[in-house]
Amino acid sequence: MILIGTIAFPDSEELEKNVAQCYEDLPPVPGFIKVTGTYVYNVEGEDHRAFSIFEFDYAHFKEAIEYLKIRYKTFSTVKGLTYKIEEWISVQDALTIVEDGDFNISSLSSSKLF
Repeated sequence: MILIGTIAFPDSEELEKNVAQCYEDLPPVPGFIKVTGTYVYNVEGEDHRAFSIFEFDYAHFKEAIEYLKIRYKTFSTVKGLTYKIEEWISVQDALTIVEDGDFNISSLSSSKLF
């Protein structure tokens, strides 16, 4: 499964430096999580955004959530920065849920995780 972590913060040179420092201070990624890149959206005059994709076996779900809580707490010192963690499932998993008759896919939302 994957979780996608997203941060957003106002366009500010000072905040950019603070966020860069946070990235240097992040705790090491546990061996059971594969990070499929961090991508940055940087358009002058717009809020900056970045997202990372965290892939892991569902058996490590609780440990992954604990790691992400610690990881994103690192950014809490940056004024105006917000973050969210979203649970995404594959199309195949979604189709299986529908086939099983459970059409409440929104119940899988991780917005309740934090």
